[in-house]
Amino acid sequence: MLSLAAKLVAFFWRTADTPREEAGQLEPELAEGDTKLKTVRGVVTRYCSDYGMIDDMIYFSSDAVTSRVLLNVGQEVIAVVEENKVSNGLKAIRVEAVSDKWEDDSRNHGSPSDCGPRVLIGCVTSLVEGAGCISQTTYFSLESVCEGFEPCKGDWVEAEYRIRPGTWSSEATSVKPLRYKRVDKVCISSLCGRNGVLEESIFFTLDSLKLPDGYTPRRGDVVNAVVVESSQSCYVWRALCMTLVKRRDAAPVHEATHFYGTILLKNKGDIEVTQVTHFGTLKEGRSKTMVIWIENKGDIPQNLVSCKLAGWDKSKQFRFQMLDKDQMCPVVSFVSVPEKENSSDENINSLNSHTKNKTSQMSESSLVNNRGISPGDCTCKGENGEKDNILSRKQMTEPEPGGLVPPGGKTFIVVICDGKNPGRCKELLLLCFSDFLIGRYLEVNVISGEESLLAAREPFSWKKLKSSQALTSAKTTVVVTAQKRNSRRQLPSFLPQYPIPDRLRKCVEQKIDILTFQPLLAELLNMSNYKEKFSTLLWLEEIYAEMELKEYNMSGIILRRNGDLLVLEVPGLAEGRPSLYAGDKLILKTQEYNGHAIEYISYVTEIHEEDVTLKINPEFEQAYNFEPMDVEFTYNRTTSRRCHFALEHVIHLGVKVLFPEEIILQSPQVTGNWNHAQDTKSSGQSTSKKNRKTMTDQAEHGTEERRVGDKDLPVLAPFTAEMSDWVDEIQTPKARKMEFFNPVLNENQKLAVKRILSGDCRPLPYILFGPPGTGKTVTIIEAVLQVHFALPDSRILVCAPSNSAADLVCLRLHESKVLQPATMVRVNATCRFEEIVIDAVKPYCRDGEDIWKASRFRIIITTCSSSGLFYQIGVRVGHFTHVFVDEAGQASEPECLIPLGLMSDISGQIVLAGDPMQLGPVIKSRLAMAYGLNVSFLERLMSRPAYQRDENAFGACGAHNPLLVTKLVKNYRSHEALLMLPSRLFYHRELEVCADPTVVTSLLGWEKLPKKGFPLIFHGVRGSEAREGKSPSWFNPAEAVQVLRYCCLLAHSISSQVSASDIGVITPYRKQVEKIRILLRNVDLMDIKVGSVEEFQGQEYLVIIISTDPCFGALLEYSITNGVYMGCDLPPALQSLQNCGEGVADPSYPVVPESTGPEKHQEPS
Repeated sequence: MLSLAAKLVAFFWRTADTPREEAGQLEPELAEGDTKLKTVRGVVTRYCSDYGMIDDMIYFSSDAVTSRVLLNVGQEVIAVVEENKVSNGLKAIRVEAVSDKWEDDSRNHGSPSDCGPRVLIGCVTSLVEGAGCISQTTYFSLESVCEGFEPCKGDWVEAEYRIRPGTWSSEATSVKPLRYKRVDKVCISSLCGRNGVLEESIFFTLDSLKLPDGYTPRRGDVVNAVVVESSQSCYVWRALCMTLVKRRDAAPVHEATHFYGTILLKNKGDIEVTQVTHFGTLKEGRSKTMVIWIENKGDIPQNLVSCKLAGWDKSKQFRFQMLDKDQMCPVVSFVSVPEKENSSDENINSLNSHTKNKTSQMSESSLVNNRGISPGDCTCKGENGEKDNILSRKQMTEPEPGGLVPPGGKTFIVVICDGKNPGRCKELLLLCFSDFLIGRYLEVNVISGEESLLAAREPFSWKKLKSSQALTSAKTTVVVTAQKRNSRRQLPSFLPQYPIPDRLRKCVEQKIDILTFQPLLAELLNMSNYKEKFSTLLWLEEIYAEMELKEYNMSGIILRRNGDLLVLEVPGLAEGRPSLYAGDKLILKTQEYNGHAIEYISYVTEIHEEDVTLKINPEFEQAYNFEPMDVEFTYNRTTSRRCHFALEHVIHLGVKVLFPEEIILQSPQVTGNWNHAQDTKSSGQSTSKKNRKTMTDQAEHGTEERRVGDKDLPVLAPFTAEMSDWVDEIQTPKARKMEFFNPVLNENQKLAVKRILSGDCRPLPYILFGPPGTGKTVTIIEAVLQVHFALPDSRILVCAPSNSAADLVCLRLHESKVLQPATMVRVNATCRFEEIVIDAVKPYCRDGEDIWKASRFRIIITTCSSSGLFYQIGVRVGHFTHVFVDEAGQASEPECLIPLGLMSDISGQIVLAGDPMQLGPVIKSRLAMAYGLNVSFLERLMSRPAYQRDENAFGACGAHNPLLVTKLVKNYRSHEALLMLPSRLFYHRELEVCADPTVVTSLLGWEKLPKKGFPLIFHGVRGSEAREGKSPSWFNPAEAVQVLRYCCLLAHSISSQVSASDIGVITPYRKQVEKIRILLRNVDLMDIKVGSVEEFQGQEYLVIIISTDPCFGALLEYSITNGVYMGCDLPPALQSLQNCGEGVADPSYPVVPESTGPEKHQEPS
């Protein structure tokens, strides 16, 4: 076979063009006369760690590869090949890779073939025994970590790494913390289980914390610590080691707690106790009994001193009593018995005798941590509910004091479970003997009648495209007839394709270390690697998006007809799984017949819930007879290509904009005197009700909605006829007297407007740091109006990451009533339909259909992505004098660059408005996230020295340089109790309560609040998640029922009735949204809005109910310590906090929903 292969390639051989010195090295082999050399060009078809094949015919070893380059299957190479005359075998003695353009660009920053050490700055993303990974792919062993440093997931490190020859992977040879420091005399402010916080800013976990022998941290201890930079939820430092300075004054913690955690459940003293104590499923309102037997298999009598419940279950669903000595063991029975009012807590929860000893004196608080393994033996129980088997309370008697269990004897305890609160519940039963303690877990799953309405309609099954279809040998492609949405939108296509490099795609698909292909990813972002690094990150995100879309491909799908169009049902579409937009391309394939299939290219024309209307070839639409089709989704690369294009065009902005360091003051754009009389007149009116106007954000498809909390925001006041005349008679900017259009702006808002108008530091970006509810958008509106009227030569581009945010800006400018016609335009994406646009915004959208015409308007509003349309009509750099990006923290940096690339680097001005502490860009690729694509331009700028917080230098100016940053701190939305936690965690305790008291205090007297005057409830629910049908979305019936009951209590409250339109329910899962709406429909509460976080962006409601699975630990602890936690039993590690709180919630309230916060800050309203 090798002989035949050698003859086939002989035609392509040519004389080797090798340097003279190389030829000299080969001369001895040539002299032997049994080999000859040729140079061939081929492709690597096989490659292992130490050998490979070229074109499946030429063998080579790793030693023959020049510079030890790590080759890839599919890589084109040039090889010097020798043929053995005896065997006719082909062997390459020298192999050199042929690089494509992307590889050449990479080598400009260092060839991956260089085996020398490189520096990687990254985050520890995983840890296993004895090793870990940095930025997902770079392996390190704990032996390479510097002495004294024990890395933890989330730590930022600086590592030296090498590429291991022949293995396509990088390995760190040394790892050390990126930043570290010592902190002295700091207080342990929080301790939940094994995790805690120092001074509310430094995270630590007992799993990795180094402590002196014998010291166990306690809440309130004063300690010294060494901390390292680490990303831990909302904290940026992690304690590495800790020493005690001063112990807090408190009662000592029982050292026996840990002992009992593992020993408690074991049988002791030859006493055997029933192991299985799970009640199973119990309907709410019903009761169930279980008998637990205690048998003495020893030779010594054992004294059962007392029986107790640990008190985990605050709703007291479990109670127990002893049986008479002669009572036979009954079976488990279901009993619909209402609870009696005269049943005291003592009778239900304790059968304690008066005997006193060291065991019985043990406090229940020392036992709340005693969770361990689950028992697994059988118990005496049954499932029939006949009358004869019902154990009445008359048959139950109190145990005798000092009840002895003789050798070989048995004692029975009857446990009754009364189903009160839906969800899973666990309680601890403690059997206290004279010399030891035995525990058993009591468990039950209580379900309500409403949950039956939410049962899964069909088992979950996820259909995927048959793999055999990918192997179709022949196919015919039929394209749709071109449909023109608008003749004025026929733009020249200047947008390059920016194809994903094949080597990068193979690297991801084959899970090869990314650093072997693009080592600059390990470098800190700088001007020299800016384009290449972000281009690679964008490609990584695209590759992941394509791979994710393939998971949603469907087979054997029947399309429905809707008039002349065909409709495809896509399960999970409503919650973005998969993510589709109007204009996206889908491929429909017929079933394979005789090795041939026909594929039809279709385009999405409309999306409603999970129904997608398609435009396909007209002949196919008419002839389609409900044959099964396979569906393939394709990724829309338009936004990504615009990002690549922007990366090439923002280079002119240079270091001064992208990496600002020094501030060079410019002459002010506008000079003039501000009307201080106006300031004085409006002073103190920031919360005045009469100067407010509804500022409710509109949903993207939305109808105007007014919420009670809207009165709290400073807004544009009605303009008098005199002011309108003054606007019409505007003179030169430098000659006019400056006044604010919105007279109720606070001082920080006015300062921001003045700084933007002056533009002292342009072109350095100016940042408006706006925490939730501080009037950030209001300030942006004022600044846009001021620039427009003060600078007649200005042309303003206002962008936002989402259509809803851009629509809101357009709506607010429209409501100002000061802009002349043909001043403002709203440019939409080509695929956006008019029906989902707010009515007030529609007139501005019509002018935006003509991009050439729209580019001449003075105020242009669009999304960051759609601003790329202006590149396609040849708009020059400097066409826009001012670029505003609202919600800039939610856009990735390349996306934010799309509008910035259209601005001049000399006279232009950039304004970024947002909050880096809120939800950031949505990035799905873990690799792209590991190397920084999830960090917005706003967040990155605020980490640079010029923008960083500096209390020493700018303490009187909000701790930031006022020339570059204005932080808004007056919150017009929330009650103090809701504002305190986010202010402490994220905003250095600087947020001020400025909301209208009549609104935020309106529900402080609601009868179901566990703590009056504190408008927050955290309800824990131990429900079960489920999925159904073909939808990948999850739902939790128990949580949905709790939400329903809470809504009913609010809407039908006697003392504090709340309108259904003033209640909002937020949940991240589409199925949960659907299930909650079903329940609300049954009780005629459909006016309650239910949706995801995005659907509530910027809106305000009097009551927000959050139903979600992830638990924000800080919010849970805050709720517990303030006595507003309700619901299921807490984990043992948190129960001590409940005793430290200002009050403990009464668990008897029947309905409260679970409310938790997202992982990254989203302020509860």
